[in-house]
Amino acid sequence: MTWNHENLRQLAENHTGWVVESEGECLSISNDEGVDAFVYVGEKQIVVESILFPVSQVADVVVLNEMILQTHQLVPLTAIAIKMIGGERYYVAFGALSVSSKDEVVIEEVETLFSNVGDFLDLFADHFEMEGVA
Repeated sequence: MTWNHENLRQLAENHTGWVVESEGECLSISNDEGVDAFVYVGEKQIVVESILFPVSQVADVVVLNEMILQTHQLVPLTAIAIKMIGGERYYVAFGALSVSSKDEVVIEEVETLFSNVGDFLDLFADHFEMEGVA
């Protein structure tokens, strides 16, 4: 099967503990811990991403970026990028998979992202300027 917005929405809605909303071409999936993931289905891949924190709340961006590059292989299946959202730069965690991936692989990607978001926030907590970000 090739995934599209509609059949991916149905798969996510059938997963216990997830709240799914459709926002245009994007699915918003929230887990029972309050972590949000945004899922986009393209022609060849599915991208699953979650916002981590604003770049503006990082004490030393160069130091954090170096740490991310040195430790990114420790957190499986998830990468980190900086993305412009609403005029502000944010660190985001994301994973990507083929539109022909099996159901279990799609679910695993979203669950792994949910888990890894907490790991990233814990790992990078010392780099925040403001308390309460993580």
